[in-house]
Amino acid sequence: MTKIYKWKTSDKWLYALSMVPFVTVFVGTAWLLSLYSIYLTLTLIGLFLIVNVFQAGCCVGCPYRGHYCPALCGVYLGNLLSVLLYRNRKHEPRFFHINASFGESILFITMLFPVYWVYITGWWYLILYAFLLLTHFTIFMSTQCVKCSYNHTCPGGKFWCGLSRQ
Repeated sequence: MTKIYKWKTSDKWLYALSMVPFVTVFVGTAWLLSLYSIYLTLTLIGLFLIVNVFQAGCCVGCPYRGHYCPALCGVYLGNLLSVLLYRNRKHEPRFFHINASFGESILFITMLFPVYWVYITGWWYLILYAFLLLTHFTIFMSTQCVKCSYNHTCPGGKFWCGLSRQ
């Protein structure tokens, strides 16, 4: 049995710190997209919500489900949605892998979706966009993934832990 890591207050503060660049880039990008069309902003928000649903499927069986959880780079509500959508479901590897695959794909699409509009607004915004995302992922993964009890299953946790062992 895997030992469940008990998140400390300092872990939660580091999580909050990692959220600053994410919230900045998400809100800034949503605003920038709204300058072109409100439908672009709604599409970005819709993609974000779709990733949340797939993340909820991955949370079935997670020891943090329904509690503090830095799931999927800390910005998703999958652990709470999982309790609502899959209350009585047990962990099934196939179900997990399907949701993880679709979740990762939609996350990638979500990050690429605004690139064109960010670039045509100004190439320096694209550098800022990439910098803020990279900053978020670096702070988040280096402070949360290494401690998470689910990092042997989570694709992001496996990636970061494998990378940090190099």
